[in-house]
Amino acid sequence: MAYWWVNQGESFKEELEEGILWAPIKTKDGRRPAHWTSMTEVRPGDTVIHYAGRVAALSVVTTAAVAARRPAQLPERWHEEGRLVRTAYREAFERISLGEVPLDWRTGHPRRGPFYSDGRVQQGYLFPLDDFFANRFMERFGNRFPDAPVLLPAEANDSAVQLLRRLLGREFKAPHGRFMRILDLRPPYVIIAMRSFLGDWQVPIADVQTALDELHASGRVTLCSDEIDDVRAFVGGVLLTLPGVELQGDKPCVIAARPVNASDEPSQDEGAITYEGDLSRPVTAEERGEQRALRAHLFGSHEVATCALCGDAYPVQFLVAAHIKKRSLCGDEERRDLSNVAMPACQFGCDALYETGYVSVDQSGAIVVATLESGGPLQTHLLRLEGRLCGSFTEESKPYFEWHYSTKFRG
Repeated sequence: MAYWWVNQGESFKEELEEGILWAPIKTKDGRRPAHWTSMTEVRPGDTVIHYAGRVAALSVVTTAAVAARRPAQLPERWHEEGRLVRTAYREAFERISLGEVPLDWRTGHPRRGPFYSDGRVQQGYLFPLDDFFANRFMERFGNRFPDAPVLLPAEANDSAVQLLRRLLGREFKAPHGRFMRILDLRPPYVIIAMRSFLGDWQVPIADVQTALDELHASGRVTLCSDEIDDVRAFVGGVLLTLPGVELQGDKPCVIAARPVNASDEPSQDEGAITYEGDLSRPVTAEERGEQRALRAHLFGSHEVATCALCGDAYPVQFLVAAHIKKRSLCGDEERRDLSNVAMPACQFGCDALYETGYVSVDQSGAIVVATLESGGPLQTHLLRLEGRLCGSFTEESKPYFEWHYSTKFRG
């Protein structure tokens, strides 16, 4: 885990409300300052100290950086193209003035650090902190902030019924190794089938809800202390379908939220965030290996996110990680370019309209729509999107949008 210092000033309130960090990619004259490119080095689980005249908050990073246009709430003097990181803020009970931080903590830092040689705060946005400063700061001032939240995937915020409904018909592996499938929901029960077991059987939905509540409260669930039975194995298997949740013990059987680590994350290559795992894994049906990483980058643990096309905010279960360029036509390198190859698109029309070519994005980042011979609800929806700036359009994502515009757009 790394520590970062961010200078927010006038943007603190807006970024706090949105739960984000955002920085431009380059200045209007084309320079790429280190305090902006440092956004590409931030990883989920890192801690950020937020300075706005005083230290005003701590936060835990929940997603790596993705390409995103400047949020409308931020000052227009900045370049439109930028990078966005989602983070869980904790405002200070009492803000910390710079004078309270000992001068010898603020001197002797590397040039990339947040302080000048005389201890003043350096101008710029995001700076790495060394362990000397970070550890001492947390020891002295950590009690001025609420406890760190348990970071769970956004999907974990669903109720048990919503989670089970999403899993209908899907086979998954339970902690004891058996494969199970959800056949139906008949409240108060969920109906289950299991390989090598004739017939079906039922599990109280309340058992799943209790486990979800415990996962929210403590970040971990102990299913049993000894041998696991089929009911608890099913509950555990359901929890294990959540991104970032893993089996951490056999006896006792413990399932817990896992901080994203280097083995899960895309590697860094000249500032581009990429995915290094298997792109497709053989399961009952082909699983797209990068989908979990795509959703983690776009949504992290956040419950709500914004559609890049219509600009409306929805609970993340109604958003998809939509490939800007058709996935089957992407090469391996393009599929691994998670920062730029996908965008959040809502399931209330935008994803389907983009996929079918009724909407696209032109070279300026503006949404263009197909011309229809007749009006109706489709025409109304298209006109609502026409001319909007796409929230995921940047110079880095531009080639993917150009492919869609020239290949898929109906014109």
